[in-house]
Amino acid sequence: MMVPDEPEPQPSLDPAARLRLVAEQQARTQAALAPDERLVFGAWGVAWSVGFGAIWLATSGRLPLPAWSAFTLFALLLVGAGVLTAVHAVRAGRGVAGSSARTGAMYGWGWVLGFAMLPAVVLGAQRLGAPPEAAALLWPAVSALVVGLLYVAGAVAWDDPVQFAVGAWIMVTTGAGCLLGLPALYLVMCLAGGGGFLAAAAWFAVRRRRAGALRPAAQA
Repeated sequence: MMVPDEPEPQPSLDPAARLRLVAEQQARTQAALAPDERLVFGAWGVAWSVGFGAIWLATSGRLPLPAWSAFTLFALLLVGAGVLTAVHAVRAGRGVAGSSARTGAMYGWGWVLGFAMLPAVVLGAQRLGAPPEAAALLWPAVSALVVGLLYVAGAVAWDDPVQFAVGAWIMVTTGAGCLLGLPALYLVMCLAGGGGFLAAAAWFAVRRRRAGALRPAAQA
């Protein structure tokens, strides 16, 4: 009677190799779940650059375009960027529980409440006698400050220096634009505000390209 050969024992990984394997698996999982910063920042950059640019051209008389159509275009661009961001946020939140999920939910509600209360601030100023020019300045200024502060809050929650830089830049450019008045504020938000988002998208694109180039060398 022949005895079947016993399978050769597989070499066990040393503790350091196991830790590297776990770290690599965690990195791949986070990369699969994390939102694509290039798309998110790029979408907001396009929305701000094109939207505020159209408003500036219409309100400054440099383009025969009704102001209402420029504002409508801007609103549609913002909705598109918001939907894209929401889709990526839902994707990133799949399978996440505990404090991370709670932090994400509170952060998301911060965006909702911030923009839901924006009309109350502007309408309150109008009830106190603010002229139409002041209301026209408050709408983009307050909304941009909300965006900047929420980006800073997100940077604190997730320890993201790039997100903090974008939020701080948005707040600084908003303050500078308000000092210049209208319609210069729209041009500042188009070039500096939208440009800040696009610069962040470009930075993340370069970082991903470098990471992709280094990964094969690390695995070799």
